[in-house]
Amino acid sequence: MARPDDDPDAPAVEAGEGAPAPDAPAAPIPDAPAGPAPEPTAARPSGDGEDGDDDDGGRDRADFSAVTAFLRRRGLLGPAREKAPILVPQRPGIPVTGIPVTGGPVIGIPVTGGPDPVPGPTPAPRPDPDDLDQVNLSPLIEWARRRDPVRWTLGAMVTVWSLIFITLGYRRHAHFGTFGFDLGIYDQGTWLLSRFRDPFVTVRGLELFGHHMNLILLLFVPFYWLGAGPIFLLVAQVVSQASGALAIFLLARDRLKARWPAVALSSVILLHPTYQFLVWEYFHPDALAIGPLLFAYWAARARRWKWFAVAAVLAALCKEDVALAIILLGVVIAIRGDRRIGALVAGAAAAWFMAATRIFIPHFNGIGPFYDSFFGEFGRSPTQVVGHVATHPGRTFDVATEPDRMNYYRMMFAPVAFLPVFALTTMLVGLPMLGVNVLSTFPYQRDAKFHWSALVLAAIILATVEAIAWLGRTPAARAFLVGLVVATSLASTVAWGPSPIGVKYHSGYWPFGPDGRLAAKQAAAAMVPDGAATSAVYLFVPQLAHRPEIYEFPNPWQVVNWGVDGENPHDPARVKWLLVDRELLSDSDDALIARLLAHEFVVRYDNNDIMAAERINPPDG
Repeated sequence: MARPDDDPDAPAVEAGEGAPAPDAPAAPIPDAPAGPAPEPTAARPSGDGEDGDDDDGGRDRADFSAVTAFLRRRGLLGPAREKAPILVPQRPGIPVTGIPVTGGPVIGIPVTGGPDPVPGPTPAPRPDPDDLDQVNLSPLIEWARRRDPVRWTLGAMVTVWSLIFITLGYRRHAHFGTFGFDLGIYDQGTWLLSRFRDPFVTVRGLELFGHHMNLILLLFVPFYWLGAGPIFLLVAQVVSQASGALAIFLLARDRLKARWPAVALSSVILLHPTYQFLVWEYFHPDALAIGPLLFAYWAARARRWKWFAVAAVLAALCKEDVALAIILLGVVIAIRGDRRIGALVAGAAAAWFMAATRIFIPHFNGIGPFYDSFFGEFGRSPTQVVGHVATHPGRTFDVATEPDRMNYYRMMFAPVAFLPVFALTTMLVGLPMLGVNVLSTFPYQRDAKFHWSALVLAAIILATVEAIAWLGRTPAARAFLVGLVVATSLASTVAWGPSPIGVKYHSGYWPFGPDGRLAAKQAAAAMVPDGAATSAVYLFVPQLAHRPEIYEFPNPWQVVNWGVDGENPHDPARVKWLLVDRELLSDSDDALIARLLAHEFVVRYDNNDIMAAERINPPDG
């Protein structure tokens, strides 16, 4: 059986009995009556040449028959276009032979003067040309209908949020909008670990683990072997924060017994202005801990203790402060009936916190936790602070209700309609850090834009879900409460957040306007050789942190934000390059630069107040 090689769906052509091989000469037609016989209609040439010279039987042409057949079987293409019938002369009882067939079916026609021909097969009707080879979307639509819309909506929401804030963070870093504190600290420290060097962070004047016990950074070391840096840290934090929305979905699904309200509540954490500002601040292990901490709470609620252990350990590795939240999470677990597990969790977390703050951090920095001095009259250790609060409740209340504290509560709780006050048991998880922020003498800890609010926010979102589950005794009540929280979250993110739908989006948080000095900053940074000890103003530090010595100017000449108490300053003679933006210098900084340029350094680049200078002489004396 022969089949045309240019259409797999064309009918076969029977060669007939006694048919010659394809290369054999055509069999002669028996004698016909006198008179001219009509010439047979020639088969259509398969080549493109006018005289058929290009016809090679289809051997050199691309064969898409398998692809088109597959698409038609899937219903994605219309029916095959029917071939036009090929007319050849035929006499009764005589098979058609010797005529090459490259087109459609063969239909016999009578030879003039002969007996009546045997009728050939009736050709199938041709389909409407407008319907041929049209893409059929019905299978795709049917496939989409079989997908889970809840999961797709949740996944799309989380993905879009992640892409937006990764893009914004990348743009900020590329435009020299990130700082030595704290991105430069963690980037240099992780780079030093990846090079098996002593992780003494010259940006901060402390050993990496004498600053905080951020053991999670050890997991990033293999990525730094492959060239990771600030952008990797950004992506890691955004992914962790985005996973927090998934944890909230799981918790809300279980507590509300409904999936769509759970999707709505998972959007609440993404809409909270503090959650967005954590990305703007770029990278902090506190923010990195939110995702695993939220998963730990959900796992405890679901009594999935193996998952709880994994998530709780990951959260505790981020920073020693997280242990305080886990201690109270253990208390919550015990209150809810799993007393043995709760006691074990609280005890293990307390042991880790004491080991980290009283053994490991003092071992690495030689002094002790530097933030013990943040509490002024309340004391210099956790036990002293707790004791002062217990014995001086009036003074504690006065401090906790000062105007800046009241504004802090508003910024944190208003986006969730203050519902966490109806779930105080769950709010215990965030109580330690909330107390630290309220009682601290360090004002940035009460600014909702910064990482000190990360653990407080985690507890607020958890308590919001629990409050709705408790207050919403009916489906209608729960629907109302979920709608209320989504509405207040949306209003808050528009009014206070740095997202694309916020009024502050173009207020300077992200570098959108033209920067006529960007090229100068890039050129100056490019002049500093790899590995050269450098002192730079804070906006250049994250760009140059992958080196053993990078100081934040005016260090090491003037000790500023160095060590715990300014101890062990480094020798300025080690610095080989200066990189400054004169617009950021104080009067004392200007005087120092003038003195250094008088004898020790020579200017190698100076444009738009961006200056790079190289050491040419040792310090005087």
